[in-house]
Amino acid sequence: MPIAMAKKYYAMLNWRPNLIGQFVISMLLSLLPLSLVVIVFLNALNKQLAVTQLIVSNNYQVTKSFNFLKQELNSLERATRQNWVLKSESLDTLINEKWQSSLNSIDELSQVSATPQYTTQWRRLANTLSTTHTALIKNNQQDAALFVPISDLMAELTVWLRDTNAAQIQNNQSELSALQSSFINWLVALIPLTLLVGGGFLWRISKRLKGLTSVIDKLGQGHWQQKISVQGSTELVELGEKLRWVQEQLHMLEQQKDTFLRHVTHELKTPLASMVEGTDLLSDEIVGPITKEQQAVLELISESMVRLRTMIDSLLSYNAIRTSKDSVSEVEFSYLINKINSHFEHRLTAKQQALNWQNSIPNKPLALPRELIEMILIQLISNALKFSANEQSINIALALENKLLIMQVSDNGCGIKEQEKSQIFSAFYQGKHSKDVTLQGSGLGLTIVKESVEQLRGQLNVEHNQPQGCLFTIKIPLNNQGV
Repeated sequence: MPIAMAKKYYAMLNWRPNLIGQFVISMLLSLLPLSLVVIVFLNALNKQLAVTQLIVSNNYQVTKSFNFLKQELNSLERATRQNWVLKSESLDTLINEKWQSSLNSIDELSQVSATPQYTTQWRRLANTLSTTHTALIKNNQQDAALFVPISDLMAELTVWLRDTNAAQIQNNQSELSALQSSFINWLVALIPLTLLVGGGFLWRISKRLKGLTSVIDKLGQGHWQQKISVQGSTELVELGEKLRWVQEQLHMLEQQKDTFLRHVTHELKTPLASMVEGTDLLSDEIVGPITKEQQAVLELISESMVRLRTMIDSLLSYNAIRTSKDSVSEVEFSYLINKINSHFEHRLTAKQQALNWQNSIPNKPLALPRELIEMILIQLISNALKFSANEQSINIALALENKLLIMQVSDNGCGIKEQEKSQIFSAFYQGKHSKDVTLQGSGLGLTIVKESVEQLRGQLNVEHNQPQGCLFTIKIPLNNQGV
């Protein structure tokens, strides 16, 4: 039982909603404040409307009762004056009943409107009526002037009642307007919060997708050892697991391809060495004399074997680039220049070509992978020599600028057509000018250059040289090397 509860608790801690669930949660979080404001506003509005209805009802009842009392007092005054002339006992009885009815009407007014301001006014009216009633009925005074205080007070109360009712309605309208303004202000204040919650959800999804994009980019660059850890919704986690599976499959295929290239190139070297040795024996007539026609065939075979050896060496270099690990060494360019000159010495002598170096780099080691830098320069110079005519020179410029190593290799050869610029860095691609060149390449030289520059986090650019030929420019940062 405790184990089951622990598993259940762990599952609750690791619960990950899907994208739809996250969207619903974000919408609820963004709409919850708005919903609370609307509910509070509707509740306050309902109460205010009830107050308004009560004010209107009370004002109607008070006005109706007051107007009825006014009519009774007018009738009472006329009846009293008539009775002074007629001296009727029945009319006396009716007048007394009218006085009592008027006093009862004032009591009803006090009950309908029990607020202090109303009670004070009704008390004044009741006192005035009682005083007049005592003088007219009990003291039997017959003076019309006794009705003047009542008439004046009724006129005053008529104006006061009208103004009071108007003031109550105006105050109620002001409260409604204030309530409406408060509601609008709350809505305006909550709109940024709603946008913030919705924007936070979109930012969260965008951040996760950018992380996936970065992982895919690194996989495309061959970083098989990177750790893929994707967090977020269920869909994103599943996608991260699929990416890990793809990473494993790609890594396995890459290893198989590298193993195949390594074995094939090494296995080709053994029969090639035997072929070279046999051809040399035949050319040196060790096994017997040969004719001119046979000598021509042997020269053709020798040239093909040289090309085959070049292709095998390029395959080895290409495979070394793809399987290289992170390494940082030092490059001393004065030593590197001498080494490259020695590498091309026989080739330069055979075609009477030359390498012109323009080196402005200080004579001190730079923290760069020496093998990659050397391979880049050898491949570019080899490519330039192949497409340059006899007695032409290759220009190589080396410089440091804004923490960048800048290397430029230019020739005056046949150049590269504009439509071929996007293809020359593809593996095993042979340009259309290759048919006019005596020494055929492997089609891997510029591919090796491109992948080496990418591992150095650098930039590679090719453009036309003036007046003809090609200019390759490479820029490599010195402060962020991770081959």
